[in-house]
Amino acid sequence: MIRITIVLFLLLSVGLHAQEKYAEVTRDAPIRKDSLSSSSVIERVKSGVDLPLLEDRLFGTGYLKVRTPEDKVGYIYKSRVRVKTKPSSEVTSNVDQNGNLELHIINIGQGDAMIIRCPDGNHELLIDAAELNAGFRYSGSQTEFRNYMTDFQSKDNPIEVVVATHPHSDHIAGMSWIINNYTVGKYVDNGMPNTSGTYKSLERELDEHAINRLRLTDSLVPKIDFCPRADVNARILRPEGFDEPNIDPNNYSVIVRVDYGSSSFLFTGDAEVEMENKLIEDQNTVGLLDVDFLKVGHHGSHSSSKKPFLDVVTPAIAAISCGAETVGTNKGHKHPRMITVNALIPYLKNRNGMETTLEAYDKANRKWDRVSTKAALYITNNDGDLIFLSDGNEIWRKGDQ
Repeated sequence: MIRITIVLFLLLSVGLHAQEKYAEVTRDAPIRKDSLSSSSVIERVKSGVDLPLLEDRLFGTGYLKVRTPEDKVGYIYKSRVRVKTKPSSEVTSNVDQNGNLELHIINIGQGDAMIIRCPDGNHELLIDAAELNAGFRYSGSQTEFRNYMTDFQSKDNPIEVVVATHPHSDHIAGMSWIINNYTVGKYVDNGMPNTSGTYKSLERELDEHAINRLRLTDSLVPKIDFCPRADVNARILRPEGFDEPNIDPNNYSVIVRVDYGSSSFLFTGDAEVEMENKLIEDQNTVGLLDVDFLKVGHHGSHSSSKKPFLDVVTPAIAAISCGAETVGTNKGHKHPRMITVNALIPYLKNRNGMETTLEAYDKANRKWDRVSTKAALYITNNDGDLIFLSDGNEIWRKGDQ
C-alpha cells in the first residue's frame, strides 16, 4: 500500500509540473488524418486557433500531432503553427510598443519581404516586396505579401523608408503596390537598371508618384534612419568596388545594418561570395559586420554565407526566406542548400523549445535531405511567418520566450 501511494504521488507530481503545450495556428491550414502531405484532410482550421499538442515531437516530414476543435486527432504541418506552453487567452503579448523593435520576415515563398518597426510603434523600414504570383514564378507570393502588409499596417500610416535591394522580381514585384497604397517617405535602390516588365512598370510608378528616390550610386551613401529614436540606427554598407562594371545584380544588393541599443541585424539581399569578400576586405565595412542576427543572403544558396564571411559576422540567430522545394522557381533554384545550413549551425545559439527538422537540398548527393537541430536557424518554408523582437539587449523570436 505504501509503495502504491508513493507511485501515485510521483505520478501526480509529474502531472502537476508538466506544462501542457499548444500549437497556435499562424496561417489557415488543413489538419490531415496522417503525417503525410498526401493524407486526407479531416478538418480545416483558421489562424489564431490553439490546438492541444498531443506529443512533443515531429512526425513524418514535419507534422505535429494535435487535437482538433472537433475533438479529433490529426496532424498539422509545423510551418503553420507556433508551439507554446499556454493558450492565447493566458498569454500576455511580448510586444511592448514603447520598448521592442519588431522584425517581420513574411513567408512569401521564393523571395524576400521584410518590415521593421521602430520601438515607438509608429515608424517602419520595408526591405523588398516578394515575388510575382503569375506563371512559373511563385504562386501566391504577392497575395501573401499584400494580405500581411494590410493586416500589419494601415494604409494611412506612412512607411518612412523602403529599400529595394536589387531589381530581380522576387525582391521588387510588390513595390508598385506599396507605392500605390502607402505614402513612402524615401525609396532606396541600387541604381542598376533592368529590362524586365516588372522593373519598367515600377519605374513608371516611381516617376508618376514623384517618390523621393535615392540610389546606392549616389555620391553620398543614402541615409536610411527610419526611426527617430537615438538608440536606433540604420545604415547602408557600401564597400569599395561595389559598383564595378558588369557586376552581377545579386552582388549589387543594397546591404543594410540595423542597430537597436546593443542588438544588431544584418540584411544582405542576394549578395554572394564576391560581395561578401568586398565587405570583409574594406576597412570601412568589415568592422560593421559582426552582428547578432543575420538574414541569410540569397535564400540560403550555396553561393553565399561562406566561412570567411560567417567568421566575421558570427551570428547568434539566422533566418532564411525561401520557397517550397517543388513550387515555382524553387524547383530549379533548390533553396536552401544543405552546405549553407550546415555552415551556419555552428555559429548559432540554441532556439527555445523542441529540436526542429530543417529541409535543404544536398547538391553533392543531388537530393533533398533533412537535418535535426536546436540551432536558432529559422526558415520561412519550415517556420512560416517570422517575427523577431529586440529590447535593445536581446533578440528573440516572438513566442519563444
